[in-house]
Amino acid sequence: MKPQYYEAIVNGVSKFDFPPVPVDYGYRDSTNFWYTQFPRFKKPIAEPIPAPKEVDLASIRFAADRVDDTVKFTDEALKNFVKVPRPFLKTLLNGCVAWAKENNVTLIDDEHVKIINDKRKQEKAKK
Repeated sequence: MKPQYYEAIVNGVSKFDFPPVPVDYGYRDSTNFWYTQFPRFKKPIAEPIPAPKEVDLASIRFAADRVDDTVKFTDEALKNFVKVPRPFLKTLLNGCVAWAKENNVTLIDDEHVKIINDKRKQEKAKK
């Protein structure tokens, strides 16, 4: 141990006597992860948070097939859902199935998804 650090431990550590240890400090906001290295006097560095990945179509197909036995989805309809976050996918699919049962539809295609989206936009506009 260097004498400077030994004396600092015995007599009390100040920010100038502290050894340069590899410690990082980090903070995440909605768009960036901010971090800085020891010493804390350096300017923080912003690292962009990567964009969320699109969900695989096979994964959406698996979830859609499990929602209902009578109502099915085409691949073109499911391509509209690739950017939907995973926790909301089941709710979205259940809403599509409910609409299909109200309108006596057994195969939901891209046109039906557009109709469902338009209906949802109108309901949100009323609120």
